[in-house]
Amino acid sequence: MGRQVLVSGVAVMVLGLAAGVAALSGGAVRAAPEPSLVPVSWQLDVKYGNLERIFVNVDGKDKPFWFLRYTVTNDSGKDVLFTPDFEMVADTGDVVHAFKDVPNAVFTKIKEIYGKNSYLLSPTDVYGKLLQGEDNAKDSVAIFPALDPEARDFQLFFTGLSGETAEVKNPVNGKPVILQKTLELDFNIPGQAIGIEPHPRLKGTKWVMK
Repeated sequence: MGRQVLVSGVAVMVLGLAAGVAALSGGAVRAAPEPSLVPVSWQLDVKYGNLERIFVNVDGKDKPFWFLRYTVTNDSGKDVLFTPDFEMVADTGDVVHAFKDVPNAVFTKIKEIYGKNSYLLSPTDVYGKLLQGEDNAKDSVAIFPALDPEARDFQLFFTGLSGETAEVKNPVNGKPVILQKTLELDFNIPGQAIGIEPHPRLKGTKWVMK
């Protein structure tokens, strides 16, 4: 599948800051918390491919969709509830959530293309208890509607790989907000000109609290 491998646990030492800051009393500010250097909760191993584009006929028109195939394995020492969530943020400020306005036909076509992988689960079926061990690993895919063609750099946030959380105060209303340890994948996608297939490039990965 040509997937990049993300090494979990203490080997993951490149950590990122969450976007924004949390306000404190008296006008002072502090950066949002960083993930722990050594995992303080369960954490899953993940392998993932590159961003890929696919065209699917929707209401008589071929529409573009982007997807990321991935595999999660639970070597955390206990069974966990796997509830993945995905969000794409472009350098233009455009925010796209996975599976929003994505018809079922998109996954069906992806399944047809990668038919040799009979274990590819739909985005719905992948949710649930993830048992321990490589034999219980799950393969699935995150699917996004068309991305902003004017954007070049994208941050893909993958939540649900760790049980680590942190509580901060909303700087606007002072109410508590729970942040989750999240994997950030940074992609660069060249111009999406008609007739030219873009070739996304993974620039880097890091853990953030989001």
